[in-house]
Formats: sequence, structure tokens, C-alpha cells
Amino acid sequence: MKNFSLAALTAVLPALAAAHYHFPQLVINGRETGVYEYVREHDNGYMPSWDDGRFLASNDLRCNKGSENHRGTPKAAKVTAGKDSVGFVTNVHSKIQHPGPLQVYLSKAPGDVRDYDGSGEWFKVYQLGHHDGSTKDQDWLVWNRDTFEFKLPAEIPSGQYLMRIEHIATHEPYKAREFFLQCAHLDIQSQYSGKSPSPTFRIPGVYNQDQPFFQYDSWANPQPGTCPMPGPNMWPNDNLMNVL
Repeated sequence: MKNFSLAALTAVLPALAAAHYHFPQLVINGRETGVYEYVREHDNGYMPSWDDGRFLASNDLRCNKGSENHRGTPKAAKVTAGKDSVGFVTNVHSKIQHPGPLQVYLSKAPGDVRDYDGSGEWFKVYQLGHHDGSTKDQDWLVWNRDTFEFKLPAEIPSGQYLMRIEHIATHEPYKAREFFLQCAHLDIQSQYSGKSPSPTFRIPGVYNQDQPFFQYDSWANPQPGTCPMPGPNMWPNDNLMNVL
């Protein structure tokens, strides 16, 4: 069931004209939850961030600009590792029509996730790249999609988490990027007692403009056939086995 208030609908309508988007709804086992019911709102609307690369060193890279103003509002969605599927839906199902990779990261809160600023360790649990041999717009796996759902790996310890979705659009010239990102609150139940998820990293700190992903130039002639994925490997096995 789609849960849209008139205020939420009015707020996102300009995004349709701008071809921009954000991720205000969580999806759990195929069911869409309410707008900002479990997702942390931010003050950046549907606009992307880059700021000539300065965004990579900003704390806003965690959950987007002004998200700390809203962190006490969302509930934490109760889900079970290894059983439930989770993900995000774009505003009013806006289709993504920007090329570029998509990642989902998790960070365990030391206590109540509503009090957590995302300054701890993060790890990657989901990603979408492009079809082999082509980085043309329509060959990115996000192209023309509005829902991104995956099976939550069993190898995640119990606790409350920030779950962060990030789409990095690569269509800008001169190796510029556009970041679209948002965080949700999860309360993960788990029987897992193995080694801690890895590799872990801090945000900011995970990215810099010297990394191969940020050297990819979609305006090069000929256009490159491959684009390196940003960020570290996925937990637990660095493949797409988390995909439904």
C-alpha cells in the first residue's frame, strides 16, 4: 500500500520535472511503509550534492544535509537478519534516469538509533553496477527503476542500525558526481555470533577524488566500457547474492 499525505506529495512534485529524486520510504518484504515512518528526513529535498567535491569530506555525506534535524522522528523498523528483505522506494516512484552505481551501507548505533549521528563504522551490504562491457545510461542496473530491495544477510549482529542508500550519478562532465542519499532506522534481530562485518570504514573518509571510481569520465571519447565500483567490498561475500 502506498502511503502519501498531501503535504508529502506536494513536496516531491518538483522532483518529477527536475528528474531528481530522494528515498523517503522503506520497503520491507515488498511492502512500502509510510513516508518518513522509518526514514530520516533531510533538508536537501530532491537535490543532489557534490559541492565541487567538498561533499566527500563533509559529515553530510552520512545521511545528507540537515538530517540531524530529523533524527529523532522516525521509528526503527524491526527486521530479522537472514529472513527479511529491506530497501528503499523513490519519492512517488520517480524512475531513476541518471547513470551511476547504487550502494547500501549499514552502521550499528551504540544505543538508540535516533540518537546516532553515523560517526561510527560502516559496511556495505548491497550494490548495483552496470552490465558487462558498457556504461551507457541504460546499461546501469538502476536505470528506470524506483525500488531497491535486497535480502538482509544473516551475518549481521543484533542491534539498531542506520541503513544508508546512496546513488552516485556519473553523467556530469569533468568527472563531477551527483550524490543522492538517505538513511533509515532499523532494529535488526539476529542469531549471528560470528566475526564482525568487514571491511569497515568511516563516513566521511570512505571516498576521495583520487580513487578509480572518481577518475571515471562518462564524457570520454570513446566512453569507457567499465566503471569501478565506489567503496570497499560487500559483506559478507562481495557478490550480488543479496539481490532478490
